[in-house]
Amino acid sequence: MATIPVSDKICSLTKIDLNLLTLFCLIYSVGSISKVADMLDISASAVSQSLRKLRELMGDNLFVRSGNILLPTVYADELYDNILPIIDKLSTLQPLSSLVKKKRLTLYTEAFISPLVVPELTQKILAINSEISLLHRTADLNEAKITELLNMRQADVVFSTFSVENSNIVCHKIYDMKLVLIASREHSHYPDMISEEIFRNANLVGYNTKNEKIIYHRSIVDKKFRSSERCLLTTSFASILIIVSKTNCLGIIPEMIFSTYADMYGLKRVDTPFTLPQFSLYSSARKEIDKIISALLGDFSVNVSH
Repeated sequence: MATIPVSDKICSLTKIDLNLLTLFCLIYSVGSISKVADMLDISASAVSQSLRKLRELMGDNLFVRSGNILLPTVYADELYDNILPIIDKLSTLQPLSSLVKKKRLTLYTEAFISPLVVPELTQKILAINSEISLLHRTADLNEAKITELLNMRQADVVFSTFSVENSNIVCHKIYDMKLVLIASREHSHYPDMISEEIFRNANLVGYNTKNEKIIYHRSIVDKKFRSSERCLLTTSFASILIIVSKTNCLGIIPEMIFSTYADMYGLKRVDTPFTLPQFSLYSSARKEIDKIISALLGDFSVNVSH
């Protein structure tokens, strides 16, 4: 049997441990040796030793420390951009990967966004492709957290109020999320239009969140139109709907949630003499997401926007 010539380039690759490159990508993404160690369930010293080997091999320091964060050097930026596509392709060659029947789509949202996207997305999955399963998780999100979740392969898609700019991530605006003031049809005495004075003194149920945008806009509304704290802050939208339906409290929720659950909970919309804040909803995903998921998200975004 004739032999195939082996190039010098292939031979030179035997000097590089693929594990070193994958560790490098993880450190680059999270900027922390200890975080990578926790993710891989290995010691921080083992990660540090691997990084030291790669530094010697590449002839570059790769990272410099700034406080508690490791910042990449110019060479590390170039190295990451070159090897990430290669590692992504190699990940598809894992043993038994072709035997996996279901594609799991890991979805992250903030809790208050869940009822806006999860039911609709589940319906699309069931209607379009039964080979996809959905794993939904909630978390407090910001741009840095979203980037980390996607680059570290902890999430396939993230729905949030943040537009993410990253070379490895595609971000699309889904729709503008309008907020409305609600009250109980049965237990409240509020008219269809309330005055600033009534709003200022009303019992108001609010959503408890670390979302910087929501906190900022809520502080503006409170400063201009409120004389007291909210009577309840909760991370549960179901709790807001139930409490408002059974008491004289007011609540502020997305208009889409009101349209879906108004009759179920006996709620009515109350207009205000001032404009409530509006937020945009975005989907963020890695660029290499497969065609089925891309088509699913595209179809989903078109339907939700209407």
